Amino acid sequence: MKLLASPGFAAGCGVLLAAAIHPALPDSLRPPLVMTVALALLLVLGLLLSGEGLPDRLVGLGALAVVAALAYDGLRGHRGMLTLEVGHGTRTFEEEGPGGRSLGLRPLGFDVILEQFDPGGAALLRVGDGATIAVRPRRAASHGGVRLGAPVSFGGADPSRLHVAVAGPEGTTVVEVAPGLTATAHGLRISLERYFPDFALDEKQQPYSRSSEPRNPAALLHVARGSQTWRIFVIRAMPGIHRPEGLNDVLTLTEVVPRDVARLRVNREPAAAFALLGAMLMAGGLAWRSRTP
Repeated sequence: MKLLASPGFAAGCGVLLAAAIHPALPDSLRPPLVMTVALALLLVLGLLLSGEGLPDRLVGLGALAVVAALAYDGLRGHRGMLTLEVGHGTRTFEEEGPGGRSLGLRPLGFDVILEQFDPGGAALLRVGDGATIAVRPRRAASHGGVRLGAPVSFGGADPSRLHVAVAGPEGTTVVEVAPGLTATAHGLRISLERYFPDFALDEKQQPYSRSSEPRNPAALLHVARGSQTWRIFVIRAMPGIHRPEGLNDVLTLTEVVPRDVARLRVNREPAAAFALLGAMLMAGGLAWRSRTP
């Protein structure tokens, strides 16, 4: 017990803990999480025992509660990313393990729907009980024991709509083609069969996408007029490249509007309330000590 209460013991634990969590430490030399937690607990325990008077012990007790809660959340909590489109919902999130390694989908515990996502980065969510919560870039929100925060927006691999120009004897008309919807122009019915964000051909001359980034967008369209049907490739970088027999109109892909997708950080922290209690004890002890002569 005297060893734990000595300043040298606390200083040694502090040095080891700082080395263990330093970002410059290579992953191959980083100690297991259990060892890091044990060092933090020993450090706080040493501070608790070496304190003089009730205020110092109250600060140490609060620090011990915070470290214990963080350790429990590190071992029993879950973290990951939630990906949503506006108007869509889910009950799962993609859990992340050490180093950001994906652990697959995990139940969220409630339904969540992304109702609105503004350019400033604020996300309005509707949760399972019908309540709405707002998540902002610097302000997380909690529901059902889960903390949601840091929303970011990015363009999804699939488009929300394509702008296709149809040029024929009647002139040129630009229509919007969206997944699951059919556009009409010059008596043609045009629908999207497949989209390629980064179009390329493999060694067998089969189309594929090299990435999910819209570097070379292309699409395979299903076009019909009466009983006649065609499958037409449109590539934005090569207008009018595909002109099938029997179709006098020329189709060109002019613009791709990507779908806005929001990603939110998910943290399930079962001991969050205990950590808050510890922080309150620390604040109370510090306030008490500042008023003690």
